[in-house]
Amino acid sequence: MDKIRLSADGTPRLVGSRDQETGQTYFPYRPLAADGSLRPCEEVLLSGKGALYSWTRFAKRFYGQIDLPEGVRVQCEIDDGPHEIGGIYRLEVIADGDDAKWRFRHD
Repeated sequence: MDKIRLSADGTPRLVGSRDQETGQTYFPYRPLAADGSLRPCEEVLLSGKGALYSWTRFAKRFYGQIDLPEGVRVQCEIDDGPHEIGGIYRLEVIADGDDAKWRFRHD
């Protein structure tokens, strides 16, 4: 399952899942609920914006935890900064050779 998809308006969105019984949302996508019940989850497109919870730098790259409105905290690469805890970050797709990668950029 791909981690990213374009929404109807062409903006990139992360692909997650939601437990229909409890409303719990997950990223990355998982086919079954995390509580061991074996309930199937539905696929959902998550918000393309979130707030920076925390960040660090390692090996010349920046990584952050982005809190999405759906209640999911995504750990991912972020842009080079400057960074602001609580600041709004937007999902972006970047060409990387023959592939593409995603990260969040300060809005």
